[in-house]
Amino acid sequence: MDYHSLFDDWGNVRSLRAGETVFAEGDAADAMYYILDGEVEMRRHGEAMSVEGEGGVIGETALLDAARHNGTAVASRDTRLARFDREQLKDLTEGNAAFALHVMARLASHLRAVDAYISARLDSDDGTSE
Repeated sequence: MDYHSLFDDWGNVRSLRAGETVFAEGDAADAMYYILDGEVEMRRHGEAMSVEGEGGVIGETALLDAARHNGTAVASRDTRLARFDREQLKDLTEGNAAFALHVMARLASHLRAVDAYISARLDSDDGTSE
């Protein structure tokens, strides 16, 4: 489903060039982002974890529990992002259950990527992988 229309008149849209950082590991999480177009690579300790494209969301994990970002987000090509804080997320999801489910689905996808990363690291540490 396309949620771009939610952000047609959005006042806080960031445009980034390829290679620019959206947020860095350890930064305070005061916002999350919906990817209007482009692509963002998520990194942990400098290592690529996943890539989010148009329609994806980033930064939701830290924002939801008012923590710090546990990874770095870097635009892998020219990208436009709708930025919103916790209160705006609440407003967006209160009136739109489908968007709330979209954010939860993206969160689940991110958790699966982290799980795969941890599994791969554990396999390589115990010598079971090539």
